[in-house]
Amino acid sequence: MNYWEDLTHTRNKLAIKFLWGFYVTAAIMVTIHLGQFMSHHIIGFILCFIATFAVYRQKNVVFTMYLIITIMFVYFLALLELRPHFVNVIFVWLTLILSSIYQQYRVIMLAGAYSAGITVYSFALHGTELINNFQHTDMIYFVLFGAFMTVYFIFYTKFTRDLWVKERENDRHLKNILDSVSVVTLSFDVNTKKMSFSEGITQLTEYSLKDFEDNPNLWKEVIYPKDFKTIAKNYKEFYKGESKVFDIRITTRMKKEKWLQVRVIPVLDSNKKVMQINGVVIDITERRCMEEEIKYMAYHDILTELPNRIQFNDYFIKTLSEAKNEKQQMAILFIDLDKFKTINDTLGHDIGDLLLKETAKRLKAVLRETDFVCRVGGDEFIILLNNITNNEVNKLAQRIVDAFKDKFVLRGNTLYVTPSIGISIYPNHGNDIETLIKKADDAMYLAKKKGKNNYQFYNSMLKDA
Repeated sequence: MNYWEDLTHTRNKLAIKFLWGFYVTAAIMVTIHLGQFMSHHIIGFILCFIATFAVYRQKNVVFTMYLIITIMFVYFLALLELRPHFVNVIFVWLTLILSSIYQQYRVIMLAGAYSAGITVYSFALHGTELINNFQHTDMIYFVLFGAFMTVYFIFYTKFTRDLWVKERENDRHLKNILDSVSVVTLSFDVNTKKMSFSEGITQLTEYSLKDFEDNPNLWKEVIYPKDFKTIAKNYKEFYKGESKVFDIRITTRMKKEKWLQVRVIPVLDSNKKVMQINGVVIDITERRCMEEEIKYMAYHDILTELPNRIQFNDYFIKTLSEAKNEKQQMAILFIDLDKFKTINDTLGHDIGDLLLKETAKRLKAVLRETDFVCRVGGDEFIILLNNITNNEVNKLAQRIVDAFKDKFVLRGNTLYVTPSIGISIYPNHGNDIETLIKKADDAMYLAKKKGKNNYQFYNSMLKDA
C-alpha cells in the first residue's frame, strides 16, 4: 500500500472499533433494559462482521471505507425501523461526524446524503413516534441541520487538509535538504527497542532501509567495535534525558570507512521518562580527514614524512620521564650532511629534496624500532635513542656512518654524501632537551673539524677547545 492507502486503512480500523464499541454497548444496554435479546442485534452483528472482514483483508481500502460508512447508516436505519426513537436519529448525525475522520470530501458528502435521506425517510414515516406534536415543517429544520453539519465538515476538512499538505510539503523540502548534505535522522523507540532511519541512511551506509528493517541489529554491526563503546558509555546519559554529541566510525557495505557525528536528543513523556531517542547523523569524513591531515602536517616534516621538532619535543618529554623513573640512559644524535649546500646549489633544490628523502629512508633502516628520528630543518636530523648503553651508541652511530658509504643515484646523478654526527648523553651531559641538543650540536661541529664522515661524543673540554 502507498502512503494514502495506508492512512485510509488505519482510519478504517479506527472506524471499525467505533462500530463494534457502539454495537456491543447498545446490545448490552438494550438487553438489560428490555430483558431480551432483540432481533436487530443479529443484523448489527452481521454488518459489523462484514465490515471487519473487509478491513482486515486489506484488498481495496478505499472501497472498504465507503462500505463501512454505508454499513453504519444501514445499521442505524434498521434501528429506526425496529425501534423508532429520536436518539437513533441522533446516532445518524453522529455517524456523519464520524465520517470526518477520513478527511475525504466524497465520504463526507456521501455521509451527508445518507444522513439527509434517512432523516427525511424516518420523519416521513415515524414522525409522530419520534417527536410529540410532530409537524412536517419540523423535518425541514432537521434536514437543514444535517446539511449544515455536512457543509461545516467539508470546509473543516479542506482547512485541515491544506495545513496537512503544507506540512507534508515542508517535511519533503526538509528531507531533500537533509539528504543533499548527507544528514540522516534516526529514532529509537525505548519500549520496542526498534531503531528507524530516514532514507539518507542508504547514501551513508550503502545499505537500504529494507536491510535495516530485515536485520534490526545491522546498525550495530556497521559501527566500529571500539567506537560502539562510545555509544554504550553514553547510554546512562541518554536515559537521564541528556543530549549528547559524539563521533563514531562505520564501515559501509563496500568496506569504506566513514566518520559520523551523532547528535542525540532524548524525548521525555509527561512523567519525565525517556520514551524515545531522536538523533541527527552527519557525515564528517571529509572534515576528519582534513583534521588528520592538518594534525599530521603539524607534527611531521612534509618533505621526508619524518616527525618534526614539535613531535620530537613531545616524545622527548615522555621518554625523559620514563628514563628518570627507570634510571635509564638516553642519547641524542645530531646529524648534518656534509657538502649538502654545494649539491643543492649546483644540482638544484629538486635534487637536494630527493637526497633528503633518501637520507630519511637510510636513517630509518638502521635504527631500532624504539628509536626516534626527526628532521629539524635543512640537512639536519636528530635521533633520540632511549634505554641504551655507550657501547650500543657507538655501534649504532657507526652503522649510520656505514649506511652512507653506498652512493645515491638521483635522476641520473651519482652522489656520495657523508654524515657528521655529534652525540650527547643523558644524564651525563644534561637533563633537558635544549642542553642535550646544544651539546650534540657542538659535538657535530667537532666531527666536521676532524674530517667529517665520523661521529663524536660531547666532552667537557669541547667548549674550551
